[in-house]
Amino acid sequence: MKARFSDQYGNQVIYKLYDTELGHAFERLLPLTVQLQKTGSNERSFPAPKRLNTFGANLAPGGEEVLCYHVPWQQIILYFDGYSQYEDLYEIGMPIYAEGSIRNMRGPVLIEEIY
Repeated sequence: MKARFSDQYGNQVIYKLYDTELGHAFERLLPLTVQLQKTGSNERSFPAPKRLNTFGANLAPGGEEVLCYHVPWQQIILYFDGYSQYEDLYEIGMPIYAEGSIRNMRGPVLIEEIY
């Protein structure tokens, strides 16, 4: 399972979604157009359209880049430039193409499943 995030300026990132209930729940939301918010110096986020099931998902351990779901805020968070472990933050997937490009995205972002 893969998801491509792309904006109208040619920026794109492709994430490999994990084969977990959370990865599949995110996949079922697609296609989706969102407005990414700059919520920190190393992250972009948007509200999940509905609560996602985290059964069997791994807590995000910290690292460089990742696609996550934060349960209490029901936010999808895209980290770049490093992040730390955080309670109730679960991994959805990892970038496999154009790592770091998320920082340049602006305007509406299309998220779609690719094969």
